[in-house]
Formats: sequence, structure tokens, C-alpha cells
Amino acid sequence: MWGRGLAVLMMAAALAACALSTAPEHDEVVKQSLPTETAVPDAWKSGEASGPVENDWISSFGDPALEALVAEAIANNRDLVQAAERVRMAQQAVIVAGARLLPVVEVAGGGRSTVDSKNEKTYNTNFVYAGAGWEPDVWGRFRAQRASVEATARATALDYAYARQSLAATVAKAWFIACEARQLVDLAEQSVVIFADLLRLVKIRRAAGKDSDLDVADTSTKLALAQAQVETTRAAYDEARRALEVLLGRYPSTEIEAAVRFPALPPPSAAGVPAALLERRPDLVAAEQQVLAAFRQEESARLALLPGFSISLVGGRLGDHLLSTLRLNPWLASGSVGMSVPIYEGGALRARVEISTARQAEAVAAYGAAVLAAFGEVEDALANQEFLARRLPYDEAALANGTEAVRIATVQYRAGRRDLLWVSTLQSEQIAIHAQVIRVLGLQRTNLVNLYLALGGGFDDDPAAPQDLPAR
Repeated sequence: MWGRGLAVLMMAAALAACALSTAPEHDEVVKQSLPTETAVPDAWKSGEASGPVENDWISSFGDPALEALVAEAIANNRDLVQAAERVRMAQQAVIVAGARLLPVVEVAGGGRSTVDSKNEKTYNTNFVYAGAGWEPDVWGRFRAQRASVEATARATALDYAYARQSLAATVAKAWFIACEARQLVDLAEQSVVIFADLLRLVKIRRAAGKDSDLDVADTSTKLALAQAQVETTRAAYDEARRALEVLLGRYPSTEIEAAVRFPALPPPSAAGVPAALLERRPDLVAAEQQVLAAFRQEESARLALLPGFSISLVGGRLGDHLLSTLRLNPWLASGSVGMSVPIYEGGALRARVEISTARQAEAVAAYGAAVLAAFGEVEDALANQEFLARRLPYDEAALANGTEAVRIATVQYRAGRRDLLWVSTLQSEQIAIHAQVIRVLGLQRTNLVNLYLALGGGFDDDPAAPQDLPAR
């Protein structure tokens, strides 16, 4: 009869379990995380980029080599492997937390032999028993803990998703930096050829008495500087290639070769509206999940102040010489119902509530900081996109004019109408302008990658952040 009563009590405890508190909604979390005077605008301040944010931004560059590099990095990058393992650990932590809600069942057995050497007798004792214990989650403390761990697991999975996006963006930028470095190497090598040809011309003219030793020395200096620049740019190119190879999971051996030209620049990216960013970027959604985890952890700490209940049932058989002698029943069974009430723990439980409350406030503030930083990243990238688009035509015009000035000055120098200093100065300026154009073209592409990452669009066909997050 008592076994039936325990079963009824267990069922009643499960049915009477209190519901958890309602978690804060997204809008409420955003409102709490930002200063009172800070409002999320309806549109971005830096440039007009209306329309929904698209995924698959890697393919928008039309560069098969870049797409292959990103795929290789996603498969082999060591940091991403670590992030994936953190997701697996977080998922298993959910199972551990959920186990507190279920009964614990165990079976034990054993035996012992005692030898009486004087009477030449052996006494055997053996036992086997099964036990079950359960702590009904009447107030919801264990469910709150599980909900907290689940939110943390979701945040970890979102962090992994953002790590994939960040890796793709980092590989793309590293590729463009390597392409820029290779073009600068080519330009430096061209400048060596230019000044070497100019030096030969100067020496011929010096032999004819048309140029001076100063002209020879000045041109020789510029040639030496150009040769030094070749070594500098080669070192930078090698460093860029090694950095890219490490991202790909390769040994950094500078075996990869960058493209000699940049891929075509895709059209400006649509940026959506600021409010949508908060539900699209994986790192921001992860930060919000951390707020929910802290909320549930604080709830669990408060519920720990309430009484706890426990139910246990043990049964088994004990085979023993003494029991046999006394003709006692070797089958034993017992059941118990318990309650524990926290009376005095030196303030530990209250302190845990205060700690959990502070962690919740910290998580809210961290979310607000992440939101503002994300807004800043988008605004910076949009502003830089406009700035670089306005600047590039001027740089390209300067390059075209500088190239023409060098051509005219060289013709006039050969005709004796200009001195060598004029030609060499114009040539140095033209090379510097050409290098600047290469850098601006590279900046356009790396800034566009920064914009893609800041907007939270997926680098492949899938959205960056999962669209099927569980209810709060």
C-alpha cells in the first residue's frame, strides 16, 4: 500500500509543479540594455542602402578562387573546430541539467565470505538491492536551471555561427590583402625597371656631356630605393600569404599565389533597417540568449530559498548467516518522503541571489554594448563605402594625369627642354599615386566585406543566424 501511496505522491508533485516566470521579450531586453535617451533609428544615418540584406555574399565577388579558399578554411580552421566542440559540450550540458528533473535509479550487489579457521566453517554474505530517488521540482528551480543552460547552449551555437561568418570574412579580407600585396610587388618591380632604364639613359647623356654627375647620383639613389621597396613589398606579400595559409589550416610556407588583379567590386549591399540587425546577426542574438540564461539563473537562485522535497524507495535481498539462524526474512524494502527547509546557511543563498541578479544586469549591459558596437560597425562601413566611392575617381584621375605628365616630361627631357630632376620627381610621384590607387581598390573590397559581416548576412545560401530558435 505504501508503494502505491508513494506513486500517487510523486504524480501529485509533478502535476502541482509551478510554472516558470515569463522571460522578457526582445523589445524589453533592447529597451533595458540601452540608455534611456538612446533610440534605435528607423534608417541608417550613413548612406542610403534600403532593401533586405541578402545572403551568399561570397559569390557576389564572382571569384572562384576566393570561394574555394573560404570552403577550405571552413573545413580546416583550428579555431572553428574549437568553437564546434564548445557547441557539443554545451549541448551535453543541457542533458546534464535536465537529468535533475528525472528520478535516479541504481542497482548494487556484492558478497563476502568469512572463514572461521578454528571451527573450520565459512560464512557467506551476499546482497543485492535496487533504489530509486527523486526530488520533485515543485517550485521550478531545476527547470529554471535547465532553461538557463539551454539558453547558454543556444548562445554557444550562435557564437559558432558567427565564428563561421567571421572566418569567411577574415579569409576574404586576407585574400584581398594578399592580392594588394602582390600588385604592389609588381609595381615595385616595374619601378626598378623604369629607374634602371632611366639610369642607362642618364649615363649615355652624361658621357655626351648633356647630364652631370649629380644626375647620375640622383638616379642611382632612386634606383636603389626602388630595389629596397621591392624587398619590402615582397616581405609584406609573404607575410600576407602566410597569414592566409594559417587561416586555411595549412603550414605557412608561402606557397599560395594571390591573383594579379582584384575581382570586380559587387554593387552596394542593401542594409535593411537597424532594428532588424538585432535579430539577424548571430553574435547579437547570442548576447540576447545570454541575458535569458542569466534571467533563468537568477530565478533558480531565488527558488532555492524555498523548501525542497525528496522521495526515495529502496528494496533488495540480504543473504546472511545470522538472518538465516534467526529465521528472518532476507527481503527488505523501505520508502521515505522528505522535506528540507533552508533555515540558516550563513547568508549563502541570499548572496547567490545577489550574485545572479548582478550577472543578469551585467548580461543586459553587455548586450547593450554589443548592440551599439554593431550599429557603429555598420555605420562605419556604410560611411567608408561612400567615402571610397567618392575618392577613387580622384585617385584614378591623378594616376592618369601623372602618367601623362611623366610621358611629356620624358619627351621634353630627351629633347633637352627639361632637366632630369623634373622627370625623376614626376616618375616617383606617379609610382606613389599608382600604389595609392591599388590600396584604395583593396580598401573598397575589405570594407565591403566588413559591411557584409556587420550586417549579419550569411556568406553562403543559409542565413547567418538560425531562424528557428526555441520559444523563451
